[in-house]
Amino acid sequence: MSTKRYVVRELLEQHTKQKKQEKLEQRRLALEQRAKHKKQNKILLVFLLILFVPPLLLFPAFPKNLWQYEIYRYITESMFIIIGTKGPLPFFTILSSIYVTFVMLVLSVYLCFVFIKNVGIKKQFQEVIYSKFFHAEFEASKKYPWLEKSFIKKTIVSGMFFFCFVMSLIHFLIDDISFQDGSRRGALIQLGYNYRIGVLVWESVFSICTVFPFFYFIFLFIYLFNYFFRGLGTGKIIIPQKVVHKGTKKSSQKRS
Repeated sequence: MSTKRYVVRELLEQHTKQKKQEKLEQRRLALEQRAKHKKQNKILLVFLLILFVPPLLLFPAFPKNLWQYEIYRYITESMFIIIGTKGPLPFFTILSSIYVTFVMLVLSVYLCFVFIKNVGIKKQFQEVIYSKFFHAEFEASKKYPWLEKSFIKKTIVSGMFFFCFVMSLIHFLIDDISFQDGSRRGALIQLGYNYRIGVLVWESVFSICTVFPFFYFIFLFIYLFNYFFRGLGTGKIIIPQKVVHKGTKKSSQKRS
């Protein structure tokens, strides 16, 4: 009996130690996750400072000398970027628009490079693209099941990205974007373009709508190339269903 008690005591102690170790490991992982989030927030803050501070310090509201006026004329007449030129910050607005779009483009190229480096462009790429863009179910598909067809879903998602891309390009041609016409529609955007920080915020939003769809269509091209020419499939993960043998099914029916 004493031997059994000793074994039971040893097992309880081992179980207790294991539970303590698991708790300590969970606490360590939680602290590491918090530290990681803090580091990411610091990096984001530094990035925002790097993104927003130079335009606020360097870009003038109006061209002040001949070379600035030549740049202003080249952007408006040759590049056809006239956003905000009738507003209170014409030169600042068009310079900020080009600057923010360029920064977002460089950042997006880097993120895409890291993504392809980690995932590759083979089967895992297909699975990630499918799960991120084509896995979601539409609410209307309950009433119209044809919306869940692969081609229809890809067309709808691509159409949404194309619409965002076109709208973000059109915004470069709105010269009176800061004029408030009294309507509530777009009033916050119009108000923002009357202030430097507001211009940078809204240009960041529009640049995301410009750059992100561009890389989406690049990924879509790779996805379709893998599907049609490399035979890597759609990327949809199909969970295999359990096959019930006839003999097992008959025996279960007899027992019931």
